[in-house]
This record gives sequence, structure tokens and C-alpha cells, in this order.
Amino acid sequence: MDRQALLKSVPEGEERLLFAKALDQAFFCIKRREPAFTDFMDRAKCDRFAQRLLGVRELKTTLYGGMEDCERQMMGFSLAEDELSTEEFPICILKIRRKSKKFGQSDLSHRDYLGSLLGLGIDRGKVGDILVTEDSAFCFVSEEIAPYICVALEQVSKTAVVAEAVDDVAEIPRRQTEMKRITAASLRLDAVAGEVFHLSRGKAQQLIQGEKATVNWNVITNTSHLLKEGDMVSLRGFGRFRLKEIHGKTKKDRMGLEVEKYI
Repeated sequence: MDRQALLKSVPEGEERLLFAKALDQAFFCIKRREPAFTDFMDRAKCDRFAQRLLGVRELKTTLYGGMEDCERQMMGFSLAEDELSTEEFPICILKIRRKSKKFGQSDLSHRDYLGSLLGLGIDRGKVGDILVTEDSAFCFVSEEIAPYICVALEQVSKTAVVAEAVDDVAEIPRRQTEMKRITAASLRLDAVAGEVFHLSRGKAQQLIQGEKATVNWNVITNTSHLLKEGDMVSLRGFGRFRLKEIHGKTKKDRMGLEVEKYI
């Protein structure tokens, strides 16, 4: 594996630095002949890095963030002949709950929980997805920092909280989705997103051009980008959906689509 050649395939900047750290773990795996793991990264970077490592025959790469559909994941490296199970990933799930339901803010957001965690001096790469419920949040974090969070985290915003490890995965809320059948003028990103989120074509285009849209976790600014079955689309501030099926043209010459919308 030519480390320098692989590094040069990534443009200079923050992404190359992250890829260099991923390569260090890949080399560690091959040299020590044992699994190795990166920090959490956004899904798009994980996918790009994994693609660049496909040519390394002695290496197998697995992506996982703690559960299905996590937007932030770790890259796990193992020898090509070995299977890496999700249980081997050094991920701990913490539940952060209010000490009292009578006191504190009732509308703590993802930003509030993340800000409080980073306020402890924790690097962003040690924190994965955060699932917010009515009175608590479930956070996927690196195993190494979980004990520190349980001891040090006392407040989220102005609300007193307690952080504790989750032993029963059944306690973790599953992301709620609903299936919808819609029609759109075409498979263009602006057309489909506009229909799903009940936006005018112009408003959808404005958001996409403003770098608010991602397709498969990659930022897309081309409003005419054509979607395909299986694509995951996110529009910041409005939600996300997966294009499940394309049914073809309707009698009114529109595209019949089935989407899975995250509630």
C-alpha cells in the first residue's frame, strides 16, 4: 500500500488530514494484524475514503455508527480474510436525561446536547449521532470518553442532567419513518424535494444552491441533479427522505414515486 500515492488522491486541506489519520489506522491493522478504528466522521467522507482503499487487497473496511442509518460513522479495518462484527466497534451509547422533569428547558435540541458535550473539551470526532427524544437524548460516543462524560456532564444548556451508559439496546428509539406516494415533474432534486417538503420549485432551488441539500451525505448544489432509487436526500431545516421506488410516468406525464420520509 503506497501511503503517499493514496494521500495525493485527496485534495489538500482538512479532508486530507482526516484521510491521513484513517490511513494510519489501516496501516496499524495490517502491521499488527488486528482490527483498528477511526474516529467518527460524516458518512460522505467515510464512503469516499472507503472507495479509495478498495484497491488494498489485504484490507477490509467496514463502516458503522452504532445503528443503521447513522449519519456519522467510524471506519473499521480488518484483514481481508477476517470478518469484523459491529459489536467490535469501540462505540458506547449514552442516555442523557434530565434530573427533574419539573425544572429546566422542555425543548432541548440536538445543538444543545452537542454544544454541552464539546464544551467538556471533547473532540468532535469522538461524538457520533445524537438522537433527541422528548425528555432525553441518546448519544453514540467513543468508548474511551464515555466514563468521562458520565462524570463531567452536569448540564445541557441550563438544565441539570445525568449521563449513563445504555445496557439494553431496545431502549434506544428507532427513527420513525412514513411511506408516501407522490408525483413529481421529473427526477430532478429540486422537483422531488419540493414535492416531499411541500416547497415551491423556487424555494427548493434556493435552498439547494445555498448548500442546504445533501444526496447520500454529499452536498449537492446542482438543482437539476437526477435522483435514483435508494438515494438518501436531506434538506437542512426540513428533514430527510429516501427515494424507495420509481414507478414511471403517470397519465399526466409526471413521475410516480414512493419515498420513505423520516419524521
